[in-house]
Amino acid sequence: MGSGGRAADAPTSPGERKQLKSIPGAQRLASAAAGIELTEDALFPACRSTAHPQLPQHWRATYLMAPFTTGQLVLAEIVHDASLAATRITLHGVKRGTADFLVTGSTTYELASDGDAVTGCRGLGDTGWRPLSQDWLTAQSQCSGSTPILGTPADWWKTPIDPAPSTYWIWYKRADGTPFRLVFESPSDRLPPFSRFALSYQIGFAPTGRTGLAEMTALCKQAPPSPAGRGAGALAERIAAMNHAPDRADAALERVMPALKSSCPAPAELRWPERLAITGILTPFDATEDPVPTEVLYDWTVPGQRTRIFPPPQTGVTAQDALLLGDGGYTVAYHRAGVPSCTPGLPGAIRPDWPSRAPCECEALIEMGTPLTPGEATRILSCPLALPRIAWASYGVSGRPSMFMVTSTAEDVGMGDFAVLDYFRWTPHRQTPRSVFKKPPQCTVPPPAGAKASAPAQCSTCHVAKSTN
Repeated sequence: MGSGGRAADAPTSPGERKQLKSIPGAQRLASAAAGIELTEDALFPACRSTAHPQLPQHWRATYLMAPFTTGQLVLAEIVHDASLAATRITLHGVKRGTADFLVTGSTTYELASDGDAVTGCRGLGDTGWRPLSQDWLTAQSQCSGSTPILGTPADWWKTPIDPAPSTYWIWYKRADGTPFRLVFESPSDRLPPFSRFALSYQIGFAPTGRTGLAEMTALCKQAPPSPAGRGAGALAERIAAMNHAPDRADAALERVMPALKSSCPAPAELRWPERLAITGILTPFDATEDPVPTEVLYDWTVPGQRTRIFPPPQTGVTAQDALLLGDGGYTVAYHRAGVPSCTPGLPGAIRPDWPSRAPCECEALIEMGTPLTPGEATRILSCPLALPRIAWASYGVSGRPSMFMVTSTAEDVGMGDFAVLDYFRWTPHRQTPRSVFKKPPQCTVPPPAGAKASAPAQCSTCHVAKSTN
């Protein structure tokens, strides 16, 4: 805090105050976060345009994709030719295996190659995949706001899908309108291959004059059907078989993304400091909600953790906390009118060594200088939670995280779970007044009969939990 109760990084100049006034909700966030390092980090300006981004007619792209459950990262090479309504999708497992497909019309072909030359095709029939379009959104899509991810300015688009209130998110680069990141709540064939994966990041995307798909399409139209099966099941089997392949496409991985290393140090040394302050933006899965500014205050000496989000004004809630204290936690909502409400059922404070307790595994190391690693080399971690759910996390080699995501299952739809947390500030050793972790009086009232009073037992792996003895 600065003098007079002002947050240390609150705006002081007329120019800074004018900028805050120009962004909806900015003043509310700055005042609600007094004493915490939010202010400009919490701003979420409106999108410049509601027009859907349109992709080029012909393009090549590379994406790094993470699955919904235990498996491996996959590096995808995608070539698209709108004039042919054809898309080639080549998948390279970071640990092992390769699968190569051509999608034209309603037919998917499995490709065989010798180096760069395609030597054969086998028809898989209608697998549910279709060539990608120029517009990856729908009439129901909405642009929720605009703020950078990993230093890349982006517009945040959500698309409601069935079953309601499910959604998927695409973050489009403001510089060229190409998809920078995609997050899906559940697997589908909506946007192949992305919608078969929980999380995808763009490594490269460029228009191209020649795709080479015309010759490939002509070759494949004469191809016999695959003797190993056809349809959606056959496609799923080909992709799953990558996890059991005997070898790895080292030359292709080095060519496509030389900064990607499949071997990396185990994350056992990763540990939260005893005291910590975090700010970021939390993106929800439910289509009825929008991303919210978020702060996390942590003190293992209490032990306590308060994760506070700032919902939009129309909700009637000024702030909502996940207050994790000792061996139990509460959801606390502060209403514009009336007293706070408090609901038990959350786990206790997270343990500082949770990455090794999960246990998290390092799936890949990405050297500095890529769109995912603008400031330092980064480890991509997978952490099993309540399987089949897993968490994906990006940690710089300095120990600073940039992203945390938890995958979902069909039973999670409509539960208000978050899709991804993007970290903005990570402030170790930040001293926080103990009053921050004080329960409001409403939390001492016994819960209604039948209400869940404690978190699931599996939370005790990473959180403090009540003894079962």
